[in-house]
Amino acid sequence: MMQSPTPDTQAVLLLCAKLGERHDIARPLNTKQYSALAKWLRERSLRPRDLLQNSGRLQLSELRISEVGRDQIERLLDRGAALGVMVERWTSRGVWLISRADEEYPARYKTYLQHATPPVIYGVGEHSSLQKGGLAVVGSRHASEEDVFFAQRVGAACADQGIAIISGAAKGIDSESMMSAINKRGTAIGVLAEGLGRAAVAEPYHDSIVEGRLTLISPYEPESRWFAFTAMERNKLIYALADAALVVASSDEQGGTWSGAVEALKQGQIPIYVKGSGQIPAGNRKLIQSGAQEFPREPWTNLRQLFETSSAPTILSFGDQGQTHPDASSAVLDQLAPENPIPAPAPELAADQGRNGSDAYNHIVGAMLEALAEPTDQKSLAEKLNVLPSQAKAWLKRAVEEGRVQKTKRPLRYVRTSTPLSLFAHDSEFALNKRSQGG
Repeated sequence: MMQSPTPDTQAVLLLCAKLGERHDIARPLNTKQYSALAKWLRERSLRPRDLLQNSGRLQLSELRISEVGRDQIERLLDRGAALGVMVERWTSRGVWLISRADEEYPARYKTYLQHATPPVIYGVGEHSSLQKGGLAVVGSRHASEEDVFFAQRVGAACADQGIAIISGAAKGIDSESMMSAINKRGTAIGVLAEGLGRAAVAEPYHDSIVEGRLTLISPYEPESRWFAFTAMERNKLIYALADAALVVASSDEQGGTWSGAVEALKQGQIPIYVKGSGQIPAGNRKLIQSGAQEFPREPWTNLRQLFETSSAPTILSFGDQGQTHPDASSAVLDQLAPENPIPAPAPELAADQGRNGSDAYNHIVGAMLEALAEPTDQKSLAEKLNVLPSQAKAWLKRAVEEGRVQKTKRPLRYVRTSTPLSLFAHDSEFALNKRSQGG
């Protein structure tokens, strides 16, 4: 587990974190300001850590962006002493810190949130869990006993089937589903609307965090308090980590659960389900009318099927390819640090992600198979998908192993098979498909 932040993250903390200080002179950058600065850095082949060196600081003399000025950045970068004190305090509590410039940062956030991706994530527990997906379960804090019991059963079923529960860890539906999964020896991720200060050492969470079955994260510094607006902002972070979402109980056109679900439906990147049995809250009915799907009735023998209707993200590139967000015609898309596009995952990371349909491969495979309707070489495929050739190579290798793609020689080309498999087929299905093709 990471403890010390990387030089890139140290720079991002100096720029964006409060660090326990008053900010009458230098106010930390918000997400929009940092995104603009990250774009400026990338255009000059610089990384955030370069601003910690004299050579990088000198280049700030050329800074000409409307969102933030050079003087503000200079003052923020001069807070090294405060950074040292706060980082020591946080890491001594077991809190790790990752920024958008780190490879460990969840790629799902960059894909789902685009330019609104939080600059820094604070967490406790196993950070690799953030890459694996799962089922988001959300609902009202003041839920009925029936809805609470429903959430508990869903959490237990997910634990039995190896599916992580992703929630806001708030009182009510969120915490009940999360704790039910943990109590069944499953895994869970809690996305907090406040700092991790108290939650990181809370007794109910301790053993599960130590055992790597519970990860708690927050985009807010560990000392931060809960506010209504942070709870609203947090909602999109829950959905962004998930392969699908379940709304157990929603108020009618009001509250955080409702607004979060409506926003996720507009995003259209993951399927949204609602509880449609028993006593159905009015908000649930309206969400179904708005495009949500009814959650399947029990028995839940294969909840992973819920993920299969997930569509590929509208934007596939993690790098600055000059594209624009569909909702912002003039905004540069992925205004992140210059490490993007992300490289192919290391073998140990790929093994850790598994073949369960929850990693990045399964969000891209539909678009990849479409691009391979005609024989295509690796370089051309990478260009079509706006990814590095090494990433295309890794995905092609996996698709060939699964029987989705055929590899031809002289010339070396790849083409999809005539009968592509279900996105979440089991290994036995892959073998059967290969045998049927004589592979």
